[in-house]
This record gives sequence, structure tokens and C-alpha cells, in this order.
Amino acid sequence: MLLIYLYENSPRCQYVFDLIFKEESGIAFQTTSDVKEFEDYSGQKINYSGTRISNGFFIKASPLLFENEIKKQEIQVAEKKNVKVLFPNEEDDLGFDIFSAVFYLISRYEEYLPFSADKFGRFKASDTLAFKNDFLQKPMVNIWIEIFKKTLKDKFEQMEFNSSAFTAIVTYDIDVAYKFKGRSFGRTLGSALKDLLGFNVQDFKERIQTLLQSKKDPWDVYEDLEKIILQNKLSSIFFFLLADKSEHDRNLDYQNPAIKKLVNQVKTFSEMGIHPSFHTSSFPEKILIEKERLQKLSTEQINKSRQHYLKFKLPDTFNTLLQSGITEDYSMGFPESPGFRAGICKPFYFYDLKNEKASSLKIFPVTCMDATFIYYLEKSPEKSLMEMLNLMKEVKKVNGVFIPIFHNDILGGNEKWKSVHDKVLLQIKSYLKSV
Repeated sequence: MLLIYLYENSPRCQYVFDLIFKEESGIAFQTTSDVKEFEDYSGQKINYSGTRISNGFFIKASPLLFENEIKKQEIQVAEKKNVKVLFPNEEDDLGFDIFSAVFYLISRYEEYLPFSADKFGRFKASDTLAFKNDFLQKPMVNIWIEIFKKTLKDKFEQMEFNSSAFTAIVTYDIDVAYKFKGRSFGRTLGSALKDLLGFNVQDFKERIQTLLQSKKDPWDVYEDLEKIILQNKLSSIFFFLLADKSEHDRNLDYQNPAIKKLVNQVKTFSEMGIHPSFHTSSFPEKILIEKERLQKLSTEQINKSRQHYLKFKLPDTFNTLLQSGITEDYSMGFPESPGFRAGICKPFYFYDLKNEKASSLKIFPVTCMDATFIYYLEKSPEKSLMEMLNLMKEVKKVNGVFIPIFHNDILGGNEKWKSVHDKVLLQIKSYLKSV
């Protein structure tokens, strides 16, 4: 049993200790605020306070975890042994306050403060401490925990930690299931006339061929995905957008028979989740409505979710997800940049900073997305593949969970991006074989 001394306990301390010791290390621990009890304890012990008080492992505490307010923090960033750290000091046995550093990143503390949003109201990657200090593409929380384990092991030779292995979950956002198929006669006629008036002969030809069933819809990539997922025995999740139509929600009518058929096709080879629509961050009651639509179509309970446009409001959206029966969310990533939004590449439980409590909503952080490289970074498929594989390598180094996002319309509309997708999945399979 590990004993941790701190002058007073707090929900923030308990949350971080649970994450680092119980969930990531498999270490049972207790806390105490009794100096004598700590000094008399003969086992493995950590002193998390302002001063060294005995021969235990000492981490000098910053104020962050003992506060119960949200305010602007002056975070110092330093480099120790070629690793960026937050809350550095020269007085303790680690060289930085790992507990405050981990909490600051995974709680998304900076996103609770006033910020200048992008045009869709989202927190920008470029405003993060990680981006400004060039570590957004590194899973710093996992790296710090590995360093911490090694340092503890040097101090307490008998200490043993849980080990984990690299895993991956390949995810797909089905914003618009088909390019031509599944639309009403009026909408099809209008689109066909628009093609002709715009001299878009290729789309007009493909539309007619699709409707006459002489050619498969260009965005109907589901049989190919089923084949590669099953052949390589990969975990996958398809997130379906089933919104009422709006400017930013262009999905097919959820009542269309083609959507029901697709949902029931996908559920035979993959897990599924709801893709709450663009406006759910402002109108949270829509989340439950859309989730129930998918449950009705699939006749299955749905507990996974990812926000459309990766648009959410902290803590409101995540609390609403929980109230709607969602237990896993896959939205924790930036649309305009690949990397680690919460500094971590393993699932973790959401901490509601506004109400100062840990929740039962498990966050699965996203690593990268095809649309990021195409629409935001404007990178070629070849360069994008290189970056995706480099990010996967970073995840593998710390035995994390690699979670890419792909879109059926991108895979069906660009052969080079279909090739990127296939190569990413083959590399995942290669890493899984080596575990």
C-alpha cells in the first residue's frame, strides 16, 4: 500500500491520484494529513506538500490541486532531460509537480477560461499551452507517468506496476451516408438540374448510374471497410449523424430505408455510436433525441458518442451526454490540428471542473483525422500518411490507444486517401502483432 501525505485532501488530488496510481499503474494507495502517521509508516510513501518532512519520495506541491476556483494560471514550462514539463522545480525528487501538470492538461483547465473562439465557437488548438510550447503532438501525460514510474522504482525497488499494450480503435464519421442514393425525388431532380446547369457532367452521369443501380454510390465504401476491418481483426466504431437537417448537418433523412439498412449492415461487423449534431452544444436536449433515433434503427443500446465538428462546451455537453445514457465519448481532439488535446493517449474519466467532481463519462482521446490534413492543413495524402504514422509511433512508445477518424465521403471520393486509410490500418495490424 502506497501512503501519500498531503496537508489537505481535495477532489482534484483524489482524481489525479486515481488516474496515475489506480488506473495507470495498478497501485493501491491511501492518503493522510497526519505528519506522524506518515513519518512512522515503513512502506512506500510519497510526500506531496510544500516541504520535505521525512525520507519518503518528495514532490513539491503547487497550489493548483488545492484550489476550488477556476482562474488564469501562470504556467511555467521547462525542459528536463529533453522532456517538456509543467510546474518545474529544483527542490524535489522528480523535478516537477506531475500531479498539477497532469491535472492541468486532462481537465482541459484552459478551455474553461475566457477564450477567442473560431468561427464555429470552438476552442482553438493554437491557443493551447501545448501548441505554444510545441508539445501538442506528444502524449505528455503518458510520457510523464512513465518517467514517474521509473523514478519511483529507483526509490522503491519492490514497487511493481501494471503493464499495458498498444491498442487502436479505428473510427468513422458518417456525416452523409451516400452521395446520390437515398434522397427524395424532388431533391434528386433539383441536384441533377444543378449538375446540368453547372456543366458538372461527371456528377450527373454518376448520379444517373447510381439511381439505375448500374454503379455503386461513390460514398458507399462500407463493404470495403467491413472486409479490411474483419481481415485485420481491428476494433472499430461508426458514428452516425441523424440530425434534423441544418446548414451544418447535411445527413440523409434518418427515416430513409437506406439509412436503416446501412445501420443494420454496419452493426454486423462494427460497434456504433451517435454523432450528435452541430447544434447540440447549444441545444443539448437534441442529444437524447438523436441517440434514440439510432437505437430505434439498430434495435441496440447506444452508449458511444462523438460530437459533429468536434464541437462541445465544457462541462455542459459532457454532462448532457451522461444524462442521455452515453458512457463513452470520442470528441477529445482538435479539428484543425492532429495530436493530443488533453495531452494523453489513453482513456480517462472526465473531470467536471465547474462543479469540482469526477464523472463516470470515459473520454477516448482522438489522435488524428483525415479532414484535418485535407481542409485545415492542406497537406498531400503522402505527407498526411507520414504524420499519421509518426503519431501512431508516439502512441506505441507509451503503449497507448491510437484513435484516427476517417470519413466515408473522403474515402469514397479520393483513391489516394483510400490508400492512406488502408496503409494506416495495416500499420496498426503490424503493431498489434508485435505486442
